[in-house]
Amino acid sequence: MSCEICENKFEKNLIYENDKIKICLALEPATSGHIQLFSQEHYPILEQVPLPLLSYISAAANKVSILLFEMLKVHGTNIIIQNGVPAGQNVPHFSIHIIPRRTDDGLKLDWDLKQAAPDALESIQRIITEGMNTLEQNQQVPTPQLTTETAEVPAPAEEETTEDKEEEKEPDHHKKQKKRNYYLESLERIP
Repeated sequence: MSCEICENKFEKNLIYENDKIKICLALEPATSGHIQLFSQEHYPILEQVPLPLLSYISAAANKVSILLFEMLKVHGTNIIIQNGVPAGQNVPHFSIHIIPRRTDDGLKLDWDLKQAAPDALESIQRIITEGMNTLEQNQQVPTPQLTTETAEVPAPAEEETTEDKEEEKEPDHHKKQKKRNYYLESLERIP
């Protein structure tokens, strides 16, 4: 089976790559700055991606989203996985879309809400709960551990500026203050 990603057909849109991921401008962008993040190795769908790689890819998607906020001054991002053809996946290679959003950008990602009958919801909940319990008992799916740490995703090599050198000399508590301020600034962007 041929894969456009493995065959580097997105090469002209390539922004960054390393031994684990490729980050590209989307060939068919939903908005200006729409990014797609791919694994280097071929995995058609989410369920086939090994957990350590999935963690790495998720951390990279988070960093790309932060970059879009900082560099493009967007108001929000949609981070989407189209998992399978019925979900809109048109390339048979797992990817994460990071779509920059601005207030009143005209992009509609809404779906029609369907009211489910309470007994149907209870039945679905029971089936999924039983399935999760079975998976955990068989240790086929590790239980996610919530942590404040993220996987390290190396940034593309850049020339060091004098500002970078000064930042390296700063005490750790100043760096934490800058990171915390980013999150506070992000809250101000929420309309």
